[in-house]
Parts: sequence; C-alpha cells; structure tokens
Amino acid sequence: MEIRKIENIIKMGTCSNKKCIFKDTNSQLQAIFSTIPDLVWMKDNYGKYIASNHSFQKSFDKSEDEILGKTDYDFFFKEEADSCKISDMEAITVGDTILCQETITNPKTSQKIVLEVRKSLVHDSDGKVMGILGIGRDITERKLYEEKLKQSIEFAQGVINAIPDLLFEVDINGEYLNFWTHNHNMLVRYKNELIGKKINDILSQESSNIVYEAIEEANINGVSFGKVYSINDFDGVRWFELSVSKKTTGRFLALARDVTERQNIEKRIEFMAHHDILTGLPNRVLFKDRAERIIANSKRNSTKSAFLFIDLDGFKTINDSLGHSIGDIILKTVAKRLQLCIRASDTLSRHGGDEFIVTIPIVNNKNEVVIIAEKIIQEFKKSFEINNQLISTSASIGIALYPNHGEDFEQLLQNADTAMYKAKENGKNTYCFFTQQMKHNMVGLFQMQNDLKEAIKNKEFILHYQPQVDLSRNKIIGVEALIRWKHPSMGMVPPMSFISVAESCGYIVEIGEWVIHEACRQCAIWHKNGKDIVVAVNVSAVQFRRANLIEVVKNALETSGLNPKYLELELTESILINDTENVLQSVKAIKELGVQLSIDDFGTGYSSLSYLKRFAVDKLKIDQSFVRDIVKDKDDAIIVKTIIQMAKSFNLKAIAEGVENEEVLKVLKEYGCDEVQGYHFAKPMIADEFRDYYKEFSIE
Repeated sequence: MEIRKIENIIKMGTCSNKKCIFKDTNSQLQAIFSTIPDLVWMKDNYGKYIASNHSFQKSFDKSEDEILGKTDYDFFFKEEADSCKISDMEAITVGDTILCQETITNPKTSQKIVLEVRKSLVHDSDGKVMGILGIGRDITERKLYEEKLKQSIEFAQGVINAIPDLLFEVDINGEYLNFWTHNHNMLVRYKNELIGKKINDILSQESSNIVYEAIEEANINGVSFGKVYSINDFDGVRWFELSVSKKTTGRFLALARDVTERQNIEKRIEFMAHHDILTGLPNRVLFKDRAERIIANSKRNSTKSAFLFIDLDGFKTINDSLGHSIGDIILKTVAKRLQLCIRASDTLSRHGGDEFIVTIPIVNNKNEVVIIAEKIIQEFKKSFEINNQLISTSASIGIALYPNHGEDFEQLLQNADTAMYKAKENGKNTYCFFTQQMKHNMVGLFQMQNDLKEAIKNKEFILHYQPQVDLSRNKIIGVEALIRWKHPSMGMVPPMSFISVAESCGYIVEIGEWVIHEACRQCAIWHKNGKDIVVAVNVSAVQFRRANLIEVVKNALETSGLNPKYLELELTESILINDTENVLQSVKAIKELGVQLSIDDFGTGYSSLSYLKRFAVDKLKIDQSFVRDIVKDKDDAIIVKTIIQMAKSFNLKAIAEGVENEEVLKVLKEYGCDEVQGYHFAKPMIADEFRDYYKEFSIE
C-alpha cells in the first residue's frame, strides 16, 4: 500500500485527541493497519510514538501501550536512535517521502533487523504537520543473501583471475557467450570481439570438431574431460586440454588448460620411444613393428623378404682410441651412407651400438639382396673425414631370408645376427647368407656357457663399486654394484663379454642372486662403519621375470640386516614395457618391501610417459650416450635437459652416468640434475678401495 494512501486514511481517522487513531472509534482504520505485513508507525512532532501496527510491535517484542508516548531512545541503542532521528529530520526538511535504510537491534533478543524505510509527513485536516509516518520492510535476510552473493562473486572472480586457464561459456551451437581470462595473450586482446562468434569462426576445422564433440558429450553426460585441441596464437601453435560442463540453463561452461609444454615433451618422448636419438633412424621398437608387418604381408602374398644385419668392423677400437664423440659422428655418417644404398621401400634402423638392420619387404630373387649388400660394402671403402683426419672402417653383413631362414621376427633377426658373425669369421668386410650349419658351429658360445657354469660353482665373480654423488650436498650417497669375472685363464672379464651369454643360457638368475646378496652384505658393513649410502644393483630382464626375485631380495635383506631403503634395483626400460600387468604386480611387491627402483639407461629406445605414470619408480638414470657430449652436442643437451625436467615433473630423482669431465658436470648442475656418476669422480673399484676413497672424497 502506497504511503500517500495510508496518509489519507490516517487523515480520515484523525480526531482532536491523537491517541484515538487506533481506538475502537476507528476500528476500520485499525483493521487496515493490522493487515499490513510491513512495519507501520507514526511519531508526533516531538519524536514520540503515537501509533504502530502489529508487525512493528511483534518485531520489537513490545505491546502498543509500551510503545505509545515513547521515543526511539527508549528502545534502541543511542547510535541507532540518532540515525532514526536524522532520517526523521530529513523527511521534515524535504517535505516529501524519503527512502532510507535503518538497522535496529531488538532490545530483548539483541538481534539486528535491517529495515528498508519510507518516511513521510502526516498532516491533519487543516494541513498542519501532525507527525511522521514510517513504513519499514524487513530486508534482513535479503541483505544477508546479498552479502553472501557478493562474497561468492568476489571469490569466483578471484579464482578466475588466479587460474592460468581459459574459461568461457558457449551454447549448444558453439557460439561464444562469455570469456573470462587474464593470462592468455590472444584472448585477453580480443575476447570482446569473440563474443557472438562460433567456435569454427576461430578454430581450425580439426580443433572445432574436437570442441563440438566435447560439447555434445557434455550435453549427453553432463560433463566431458580430456579432449586436446590447438589454437594458432601469435607465439605459434598452443595446445589446450578441454573440460566442458553442462549448466542448468542449457549453456556450457568450458575450461581449457594450456598443455603446450606437456604436448611438446610427450612428442619428444614419443619420438625417443620409436627413434634412435643419435641417428634419427627407427629404433628396435619401431623396427620390430615394421618388420612384423613385412613378414605378415609376405606370408599373405607368398612373397619373400630379407633382413640384413650390419655390424661395423673395429668400431670399438675407434671409440677407445679417438673417443666416443668421434665414434658418434661416424655412426651418424654411416646412417646417411646406408640410406643411400637402399630403396625408398626398404627400412633402415639402428639396432644399438654399431649395429644396423635393413629390411627389404619384397625380394624377387637372391641377387637383388646381393646387389644391396655389395653397395653397402663398396660405400664403406670410402674413408670418413672427421676434423681433417681420415678414418677407415668396414662392415660385416649377415643376411636372413623369409621364409627360408625363419618364419617370425625373432628367428630371422637371430639368424641374420648369426650370419653376421660368420661374415666376421670370414675376414670381415663381407656379407654372408645364413645356413643351418652355422647353428652347429657355435663352439665358442658353448665353451663360454661351460665356463660360466664353473664360475658359479667356483665363486669366480667379484663386485666393483662406482660412487654416486649428490650434487646438492656434494656428498657420496650411493654406489652402483658392477660385476666382474675373474676367469682362471682370461683374467678379469667385463660384464659386456658374458652377460648376454649368461642370459641366453639362464645362468644369469644364479649370478644375479649372488650379486644382490653380496651387494646387500657389503652395504650393511659400510652402514655399520658409518657410511650412510645406497647400493644400486642391475636386474636382468631374465632374472626379473623369474617368480622368485621377490624372495631373493627379501632373503638378502634379512640375511644382511640392511634397511630396505638402502637397496636400489635398476630395471631396464624393456622390462617395464613388456608383459605390463605381471611386471606391475612384481614392481608393487618390490616396493612393498621398501626397496627403491630406478630405470637404467633411460631414453635409449623404449621411453614412454605411460609406464612412468603406472610404475612407482624413484629415479631415472640417464644413459651415458646422451651425457658425454652435452657440452658440444645440442641434441644431446636437449635430451638430457628434457629427461631431467620430466623426472622433476613426476617427482623422481635424475642421475646421469658417464660424467667424465668438469665441463659436463657443470652443465648437469645448471640443468638441475640430482645425482651423477662417472670417471670424473672415480672408476668402479673393489670394496676396500671404495672405503678409502669415501674418506678422502670432496668436491671443489
């Protein structure tokens, strides 16, 4: 009811005695006032209450008799009464209705009431001012809601301002309705211009399809997660991971997180997983995939294919005499020369070290393979000119044909390898086709197997230890246990000369068990003497797959008394990538013992983000082939830096092996590498030598 109408009603009911306004003689007026839900009151010219309705009386827990004749100072705090008096005076001064807000405290409950008040002068029938009429609406809850809403809006805006992501609103048709972003250059500049435009007006067709698909998915399921799309920005292509949520209004709220750096890392890792980093050629993983496709195609079409296993002659001598950096240059050049010798349909891959493999998908006759093999032999007659120095090498080639020499990848590869060794026996710098007779002439291999059997029985093995240094503390924090074979006639034999044979005949399981026990025993002795270090032990793929590995580790720890956290098992990437579910269970069992796990020679062929997410490893060990030349080789430097950054992103430690000089060490420190090992600090040594070295160790 408008205040003017109430004023007129009051005039109609006014008598000479002002106190009769709500008396029975004006019962109609009283009834009208009582039905008004708002608070209604009237004061005389002296600020005394001369009328009030039921709502007013109820709000302040006062009867009509308790109110009449009293002023605001009789009920309310002085500050509140002063405020009421000021607004009363304003109404008198203005001479018209005023709107104000008053906060009053209930004298009994001490509860504050916020009123939205209209005040107007009331005149008698003669036009004289007889007082002030007030109508107050309780807006306490509304004010509380408004305050909470304000806080929510401020909080939401603060969150939006703080997050680095893109936040926007679209409709079902992909039209941009709102943008909230403060951190992305392109959209900060042009976000107002984007409102009203559709997704396909801004993004490429491919990216638009991805976003529309996410909107449709959210429309059906309520939400959509994990779709990745690209935006062409001023700085190049940026990648975003999109999450979309359907709102009750039928609109869609989308959050796009910039994952460009992650995408770039994953692409680099993906490349590393399928290509040899040094030469850029397909590695064993990609080669195997292509080879199996070729075999399947040959089987389907009843055609022949060929595998050429190429090994450089005398390459180890070049590496040892001229250094690995020169050796790497030769390998890169060899890769380029080999590509000149094969056809576009053929595949060249680096198998590892100085070994390369060529696959020829379709062979019509044996002579076609001979032509390619002879081209390769002729190509190696050209010397390599490096740093004004001419270096010569040659190649031995073993050849296996499908289906003559094998019907699956492993068999063909093994037989081509066998034929390659036969080519070396024939004087090197030549090629040789596989024959079944070659399998019967592996006397040397048989002798090696017998010698290994005797070595296990006679305890001819010994462990050497290479220190591992924590760069942040300048302290030796661990050692890698490296096996050596004290052969009765050949002297000290390095592991590269017998480990592969031990794996092929199964002796590696017994040898590996001895290594774990001996390493734990020696480390426990060092701990008793105050050396707080971890011992790292390499675990063979063959040994890892044996069901008793967990028991071996458990028994070694119990026997030696070594705390499990001081034992670290080094696993190769090939272990983790094959038979994933069984490997996952084994890894979990090892971790439950409290033992640490690291990935050895990380980045040499099987690198993948997927197993880093699944397996609870503690450390990545960067292969020395990447570390040696990081000062000179930009590609190696990028790879090492990327692996270190990736390790940190997964909360893993990174250790670099093969640190041979101060320059390499300095770069690794700059990259934030956690730990290092290599000849710059010490060669592998026996336990007694390490004890003395530990005492004298210091870093400048």
